[in-house]
Amino acid sequence: MEKKGELLNQLAIVTDLLEKINAETNSTTIVFELSNVEFNKVFDLIQKKFGTKGEKPKNTFNITIGGVDIVFNTNSV
Repeated sequence: MEKKGELLNQLAIVTDLLEKINAETNSTTIVFELSNVEFNKVFDLIQKKFGTKGEKPKNTFNITIGGVDIVFNTNSV
């Protein structure tokens, strides 16, 4: 299936839906397991979008959109 759309817009839609879920939650976390190549692409995209420069993480980084934590992991072995 072809994947379309901008990643951060898609994540914003998903987090909006999760925040409105009909359940009382203490926290909401989404975890993505990515290939090393995709992990680096996502990290670079987020750095560019928010205009920040940081050292590339080795295996994990996270962002928060609204009240939802989003974790990106890779296994660089």
